[in-house]
Amino acid sequence: MTKRILIADDDDDALAGLANLLNGMGYEVALAANGAQAVEVAQQFAPEVVILDLGMPMMDGLAAARALRNTPGGRGVLLVALTGWGQPQHHEMTHDAGFDVHLVKPVSTDQLGFILSMTQP
Repeated sequence: MTKRILIADDDDDALAGLANLLNGMGYEVALAANGAQAVEVAQQFAPEVVILDLGMPMMDGLAAARALRNTPGGRGVLLVALTGWGQPQHHEMTHDAGFDVHLVKPVSTDQLGFILSMTQP
């Protein structure tokens, strides 16, 4: 079974680039342009991993993480913050919102592969 990954980012280029990378690594990928859309897509797609940018319009990544954690099955999802925000207070914010991992852009393929290997397909 292929691992399903949902990516949410309001930067179209970042979204497409990460989607292409993950597709090339053999993952099934769904995309969202903001946090609210990510929560909606997750309900249909049932991802094992959700990668969220933090600074998105309508619903930011922090609010989306909290919403995802409160959905049925949301506790078992690996939530990854992938953001340009790398200060200690940002790590604390993501931890408090329910994220499992905080990655600062740009992320290496090796680093991403390692994080994704921590979940079962």
